[in-house]
Amino acid sequence: MLNFKNLNTITAAGSLINSLFYLLAPAFSLGLLGASAGTIGLMNTRVAGACALGMGVVSSLSRKSTDPALQRIVIAGNLTMLTALSAIEIHGTLSGAMNWMGWLFVGADTLLAAGYAVLLKRVWGDV
Repeated sequence: MLNFKNLNTITAAGSLINSLFYLLAPAFSLGLLGASAGTIGLMNTRVAGACALGMGVVSSLSRKSTDPALQRIVIAGNLTMLTALSAIEIHGTLSGAMNWMGWLFVGADTLLAAGYAVLLKRVWGDV
């Protein structure tokens, strides 16, 4: 069932796992996507990991909230980030910066964004 708690739990789990790979093993993470990077690329991968860690923490800590105002804030933030990520991942995969595994990221982030869009419509209707 699509609700705030379930979607945030899924988002938190995925973000936290992703952040660990990007923070602790950036070269391995890039290698899975068919990419390699120098010093700047590794640093940028770690920056992305830090952002994913923040998203995971916020999603995890807020998942049990019943406060509509807080839910709107978290939903809008996650929707914004996931929509931007989907666009970046589509471009990266189509341009060849990522291999076929890029489509897995596109699919996951687009589905999560769609879930947050549905939730945003639900909670915004309560204003």
